[in-house]
Parts: sequence; C-alpha cells; structure tokens
Amino acid sequence: MHLLIAGVLLASLSLSSAADGGWFTVYGDPVQSERDLIQIRPASIAHLEGDLISVEVRVTRDTLREAYGGGQYRGHQSLAVVDCAQREAWYTRMRFYAQPGWNGAASTERTFRQGEAPVTFKAIPDQADRLVRAACRLRR
Repeated sequence: MHLLIAGVLLASLSLSSAADGGWFTVYGDPVQSERDLIQIRPASIAHLEGDLISVEVRVTRDTLREAYGGGQYRGHQSLAVVDCAQREAWYTRMRFYAQPGWNGAASTERTFRQGEAPVTFKAIPDQADRLVRAACRLRR
C-alpha cells in the first residue's frame, strides 16, 4: 500500500514539475501569479554534507513584504540550505523582485551566512516546515 501511495505521489510530482518548468509547488497555485506561491526545484537539490542539502526556492507574495536586510519585495528566487536532521532551513542567497511572479529585473540580491535568514513565510503558517519536508523527501 505504501508503495502504491509513493508511486502516485511521484507521478503527480513529475506531472506538476514538468508542467511548470521543473518547479514543484509547495503552496499556492502557479496559475494565480498574483497570489501567495512557494515552489522548490527538485532538480536543484544537492547534498552538501551530513544531513545538509541545498535547494532552489522561489516565492511570490500577494502583498509587499519586507526583505531580509531591508527593502520591499513581491517575489524572490533564492538558494536555501536545509538541515534534514534538525528540520530547519535558511537562505544563503536571495534575489528580490518588486513584481509578483519574478517579473522584471531583480531589485536587490543578497547573500547570508548560516542561520542569518531563516526560511519563514509570515502569514502562511506551517509552510516553512512543509518546504523542509518536501526537499528532504526529494533529495537524491
């Protein structure tokens, strides 16, 4: 039974990833680019050391948000490190966009040290944990 469920989940993951350029939707609807959306790119997942992996993340928000380090954004494309054992994640690089859906030129790009910019989604409860679980399940 578990194998059947795993097979169905993998099939749906493959279809949703292929339909959106390889991005897996953790939260939201990719068709509604003006709404909150959280995605990871499974093909980008790389083992770093121990239980640490890296993954590309992209987020678009329905309202302006305050960026780590200052400034406002509606979307960002980022690289995150995920600690699968501790079930936490932090951004190491973030490219911010003033428009939702990563439209237009990036307004700011920043890099961060471990723990300096934790993966959190204010006003979208439990989605950071969901992102961590998804990335850890998809690791190679």
